[in-house]
Amino acid sequence: MNNLQRRTTGISLRAVLTGTVLVAIISIVSPWAIMTVKGSQLTSNAIPIIAVFLLALLVGLGMPFLKLLGRRFAYARSELITVYVMMLVGSVVVTTGFTGSLLSVATGVAYYATPENDWGALFVPNINQWLVPATPEAIRLFYEGLPQGMPIPWDAWLRPLTVWIAFILVFYWVIFCIGVLLRGQWVDHERLVFPLTRLPLAMLEDADDAESQVNWLFKSKIMWLAFAIPLILHTWNSLNNYHDAFTRIPLNGSVAMLQGLVSIPFRMNFPILGLAYLMPTNVSLSIWFFFLLGRLQMFIFTRLGIQVGTGNVWDSSQPSWLMHEQAGGMVALVLFVLWTARGHLGKLWHQALRRERGDEREALSPAMAYVGLGGGGVFLLFWLTNTGLSLYVAALLLFGALGVFIGLSRIVCEAGIPGCQTPMVPQSFITRGFGPEVLGLKNMTGLGFSTVWIGETAANMMNAVAHSLKLVSTETAVDRRMRWAILLAIVTGLAGSIWFTMSLAYRYGGINLHSWYFVGLPRWPFTYMASVYNAPEPFLPRAGFTLAGGAFMSTLLFLRHRFIWWPLHPIGFPIANTYTIVSYGWFSIFLAWLFKTIILKYGGISIYRALLPFFLGLVLGEFTTACMWVFIDGYYGVEGNMIFNF
Repeated sequence: MNNLQRRTTGISLRAVLTGTVLVAIISIVSPWAIMTVKGSQLTSNAIPIIAVFLLALLVGLGMPFLKLLGRRFAYARSELITVYVMMLVGSVVVTTGFTGSLLSVATGVAYYATPENDWGALFVPNINQWLVPATPEAIRLFYEGLPQGMPIPWDAWLRPLTVWIAFILVFYWVIFCIGVLLRGQWVDHERLVFPLTRLPLAMLEDADDAESQVNWLFKSKIMWLAFAIPLILHTWNSLNNYHDAFTRIPLNGSVAMLQGLVSIPFRMNFPILGLAYLMPTNVSLSIWFFFLLGRLQMFIFTRLGIQVGTGNVWDSSQPSWLMHEQAGGMVALVLFVLWTARGHLGKLWHQALRRERGDEREALSPAMAYVGLGGGGVFLLFWLTNTGLSLYVAALLLFGALGVFIGLSRIVCEAGIPGCQTPMVPQSFITRGFGPEVLGLKNMTGLGFSTVWIGETAANMMNAVAHSLKLVSTETAVDRRMRWAILLAIVTGLAGSIWFTMSLAYRYGGINLHSWYFVGLPRWPFTYMASVYNAPEPFLPRAGFTLAGGAFMSTLLFLRHRFIWWPLHPIGFPIANTYTIVSYGWFSIFLAWLFKTIILKYGGISIYRALLPFFLGLVLGEFTTACMWVFIDGYYGVEGNMIFNF
């Protein structure tokens, strides 16, 4: 094979510049798509669809042209990995991951305070002024729009933006250090599947082959056949917004079962179908099995009249007891993950004490990873306590948040579910566990503001870091300047998305943009806090279901590692009845499990591999179609055409 000349490292100037430009584009296009067009969520999950779309354009259209110009013009595979990694981490911050939540939550409690909800007495006096715009007028105009000719009041935002950005950068640094410490365990020792890396790696597979002008995936007829399925179906449905002659083809619905006491929603989700084909069959089996088990449990509890309190701050769409069961399973999973990694972490600790450089595939030395984790953690605790939280609340919140992200990342790395969400966030446990009498309104206000960085958990930095480190470790050695490329991507994403989102809000008025970001999200955490304050509930029943879920998960983990024949994988239990699986994922995961089981049984591994481009085509086809229609709808002024979500 005739390989292109490598440029020693993927951290070349042009790779970093390309990544920076593409992240800047994402930081503007993604807020525009959801806030103005109200279309598909381009950056709402662990595999941002716009990042995949832009990589496909670069590899499918750009690389053949560059190779024709000459070897020195074409990107090396390592450079393309750098570009994709920068898009992956930069996409996290632009909407649900940080910016959208920050701008809304930081202003919502003051704007939506009314005599009826009494927020003016409960929360507004307890707000740390570092965290919110300096003047009430800046907040009001954020939602209602500026008078013509009036500039954006950046001076009122300077302090809160500085304080929040300092926090989130250090928080991401801590997550990066954790990712480095766990990479060797997950990638080298346990050899997790990382299904979400399969599509980008397939597109980069022959990038260094000078004899191949076009990537093998783009030459696959079966890939284009699958690509056409979501393209045709979603295009037909999208045209319904333009003319009634195009009658919509339903791709989702709901079935009422068990005398109407339980409904089972279903959705034909092509990306989930394609990605679930990459899952181990015991993982996909466990997800849909535990989903149906949860539905059956809901029926039994409904018939018996068992109800445990009201909803939680995060997933109020499902019964509280069910979320506590899954939360107990998540706690057990995180403890198991850390316990099984103890040998690897201990080895890195000893290397850190001896100041050894460590594995050349690690983005940080062991010493820097541990010092960064410890020092960053101290800063975060200092920040949280100085913005209103008691030390014990800040510690529980921080450790709980890191545990949630570790657990979610482990599930995503092993199962490949793009929109994986936690069943509960730490704020629920802390608020319900201690109660308003112990916490007081200042802590409850601070916990409400913490939903800025741990609320919407489908798009989180731990997922991006884990998958980025997996991608870069496919090279023989990792250029440790990669951390600076990642930092540049995050800063670019923050700067672009904050500037553009604020420009949209102050120009049109936030309440005229997407209703979730400017009506639902700003009120969501404080509506919950007010309900807990006004109607506290006993925590013991909730704790009982949490312990039961933890015990059940521990049993599953034991059976999984004790008996090789055990069919159910434990990681399906903590997430099987979360919103994204119930509403968007379980049915497609079931179909993928069914197809893969039949294919492996009757066709063997050779047929499975032969059909792989088909299922990758389903993913790429819907991602491309969703991005395409965002621009078409934006041009023609059509709103609400959401092709892809989670």
